[in-house]
Amino acid sequence: MKIRSVQVEDAAFQMAPMIDMVFLLLVFFMCASHLSVIQNVPLEIPWAKKAKVPKERPGRFIVNITKDGAIHAGNVPLGDDMKKLKEMVKAEKAIVPDLKIYLRADKETKHRDVKKVMGIMAEMGIDDFIFGAFLPQEGAIQ
Repeated sequence: MKIRSVQVEDAAFQMAPMIDMVFLLLVFFMCASHLSVIQNVPLEIPWAKKAKVPKERPGRFIVNITKDGAIHAGNVPLGDDMKKLKEMVKAEKAIVPDLKIYLRADKETKHRDVKKVMGIMAEMGIDDFIFGAFLPQEGAIQ
């Protein structure tokens, strides 16, 4: 009696699904990085030796104030138009009733400009702020 030998295929690694996943991850991270960068206006944030990194910063409404007093709500430039800022905050507050603010100001921004923005927020019933500050590292030149 003749016994047939069973041909066993070598185990192979399928590359097509792995390439698909790599491309999907690449697209995801490209989109995610674009969304995180789009909210930030280039500012020279002030140094604060006793600053702490807040755990709840993501998800806050971002307001940026440049050194010349121009306001940006997220990435939308508003100039010095407080009415537009008030409208944007009102619309955002309708979506998120317990709205919290992440306020970033250039280190050369005048205090009166920051005070104006905080006054608008107070009129809208918002009193929860996080102020953007740069935390110096050990041995950093200041």
